[in-house]
Amino acid sequence: MVAVAGTGRRLVLAAVAGSAADLAGVALIASAAWLITRAAEQPPLAALSVAIVAVRAFATTRGVFRYGERLAGHDVALRAQAGTRERLYRALIPAGPLPQRGADLLSRMVDDTDAVQDLLVRCLLPAVAALVTGLTAVVIAGFLLPVAAPVLAAGLLAAGLALPVGTAAAARRWSARIA
Repeated sequence: MVAVAGTGRRLVLAAVAGSAADLAGVALIASAAWLITRAAEQPPLAALSVAIVAVRAFATTRGVFRYGERLAGHDVALRAQAGTRERLYRALIPAGPLPQRGADLLSRMVDDTDAVQDLLVRCLLPAVAALVTGLTAVVIAGFLLPVAAPVLAAGLLAAGLALPVGTAAAARRWSARIA
């Protein structure tokens, strides 16, 4: 139970760090765009100093949070993978020696345990970070320009739900056509 609580905490930490990295990226884009637009008006340098510092700060924090997300996420994924492999090997011990083609079977099982790592690092954490970042962007858009918030939400829903569903359906049709 203690290991599960520690793993859950690490997973939440990775999700928070990934979300913070994505939010820092959005803030970096916004502050850089404002800085470029404002600098085109050629104001005194003092009028741009806060934006210049903000661009540097967001660029740095984006990298720091991304590193933290990778560190915590891979820690959780590798621990989960190790636990899965341990359970797999313990289950195989009573079976005795494998038949001659047992190496192929064992190789497939090891590849399946690698999927645990991919599921966490490449699917779960990016999806959580994208969800948090999208919701935050919609809320901020609602405060800044209320008319833009529903448009942004519809675009994010189309990109986050409709495109993956459509892609999966097209992949299934293509697979059926090939088979």
